[in-house]
Parts: sequence; C-alpha cells; structure tokens
Amino acid sequence: MILLFASTIQQLNKLRFLQPILPHSLSSLAFVHIRTAQLRFYATKKNNKSSKTSKENDDDEAPKEYDLAKMIAQLRTSVDRLKESLSTSVSIKRANPALLDKIIVQQNRKAGVKTAGISLLEIAQISAKDAHTLMVVLNDEDLVCAAEKSIRDANLGFSPQKVDSSTLKVVIPKMSAERRDELLKSISQITEKHRIALRDIRTKALADVKKLKIKSEDEVRKLEKKIQTEQDNFMKEINNVSEAKKKEISGI
Repeated sequence: MILLFASTIQQLNKLRFLQPILPHSLSSLAFVHIRTAQLRFYATKKNNKSSKTSKENDDDEAPKEYDLAKMIAQLRTSVDRLKESLSTSVSIKRANPALLDKIIVQQNRKAGVKTAGISLLEIAQISAKDAHTLMVVLNDEDLVCAAEKSIRDANLGFSPQKVDSSTLKVVIPKMSAERRDELLKSISQITEKHRIALRDIRTKALADVKKLKIKSEDEVRKLEKKIQTEQDNFMKEINNVSEAKKKEISGI
C-alpha cells in the first residue's frame, strides 16, 4: 500500500502542469482512491471465476438416478432369447404341414426329360390327420410318384405311403425314449445358461448403484430391493418357459 501511495505521488508531481485544468477539489488522495478502486474491481472478477467453479462442483455432486428400466429391458431380452433358442435348438417333429414347406418336387415328364422343380405346396393340399400323420393330396395324379420320392429323399426321417391315385400318407416317426431324454437334457442346459445371464445382469445393476454413491442408505436399499424383485420375476418366467417345453417333449 505504501508503494502504491508513493507511486501515485510521483505521478502527481509529473502532472503538475495539468493542475490548472483539474478541479480544485481533486487531491492526491482522490487519485489513490481511484487506483485502489480499479484494483478492487479486478479482484472481484477473480472471485466470480471462483464462484463459477464452485457452481460446477455443485452440479457434479447433484444426485443421480439409476436407470431401472434399462435393466428390465435387458432381463426381457434374455427371456426372449431363451424362447427363441428352445424353439430352434430343440426340434420336435410333431405332425404339422409346415414340416413339408421346403419339399421341392422334381417333375419327370415325357421321354424322361427332367423339368424344373416345383414346391410341394403349389401342387398339393397338406393337412394333419393326427399327431404323427400328414395327408398330402396332389392336384395332378401324374405327380404322386414324384412327390413321394421327393419327400423320401429329403432325409427328414418321414415314410410317405401311397393311399390312392392322388393321395400320400406321410408318417412322422414317434420319438424314442433316448431322443426324448436327450432333448430334456438340452432344455436344462439352455435354461441354465439364461439363468446365469439374469444373475449377471443383477450383479452389474447392484454394482452400478454403488457407483452412484447415493448418500441415503434407505434409497440404496430400495433400489437393491427393486433390482432383486425384477430379477426374481424374470427368473420365474424362465423357469415356466423351460417347464412348458419339457412338458411338451414328454407328451410326444
């Protein structure tokens, strides 16, 4: 402060020639006050910057919420994948017209000339007589033998038999006890894989809650309880899907 005052006096001495045009009331002390005010203004600006930083820190400390809906969506996806896996991996040959969807009949015409193949669905009506029998009625009697051969050569394990001039009976073999046990084991393995997936989702969810560093212990416990409840609900659904598939296999 002493240096500031001395510097001000020195400047006043240099500017004495301006005294005639300066107001009579403006003294050296006034100049000191002016410069001091200027210095104080810059100090205030620095404090504003500090306030801004403090505000940003307050924003960082603002409470965050856990996205429970995201976890539920992950659980749902896991259950849907189980259903899809059981549908494609566990093949059940129950009499269904769809079993012959991909049969292509090679039409052998005059002089042994082989024409382009045609879908069995385009030349026949297919229906299920019972759980192990399909009936195929050809629109053209000349195609019965060709259709019979195409079904037999498809390596589906079916045994087509000619009933009359335009009808074939396709027998779907019954499932052996060995094959049934094999499928039941496969269902259990696939189901357990998705049970583990559900547990992993729950474990990650609980870890994510801890990362939020929620101060309220009651709030943390509520979140953990919700996460566990959702996992339990989807686990029950997985078990129900698995049991339904096993029941279907056992009834064949």
